Amino acid sequence: MEEMTTYTRRENARRAGVAAGVPAERIKITVHKDKGEVRFGWKEKEPDSADTGWLQRRPGATATIPATAPETRTTRQRSESSTPKRPKAGGKCAAVWDHLDVNPTATVKELREVATAQRWNVNNAVCEFYAWRKFTASKA
Repeated sequence: MEEMTTYTRRENARRAGVAAGVPAERIKITVHKDKGEVRFGWKEKEPDSADTGWLQRRPGATATIPATAPETRTTRQRSESSTPKRPKAGGKCAAVWDHLDVNPTATVKELREVATAQRWNVNNAVCEFYAWRKFTASKA
């Protein structure tokens, strides 16, 4: 009889079965007790007549079972508007937006200089520049 590889935890045995190419739902965990020690192995479950879809998903399987319609995956609903919102008044982000409202032709290079002079975080000011530009483009 062939020696079976055993594992100290059930999760490790299941992981080994999946690594061997068997779908997780087709793995049966076996328990081996020897001299007070418990170890776990895995083997593939026998196919039921009602459960034949797994043969089609198994890599390298050659089954003569007719293919069924592919499984559809539901997509997550996204918000209707992906435009950024104007920041609350009084903060540094709002100060960047106010500056850009007064100087709508400002470039990133110019904004970096203003941010340094105003002691704003330069990287945040640049991010706010692109958010402001997207916001104003959506209003046009």
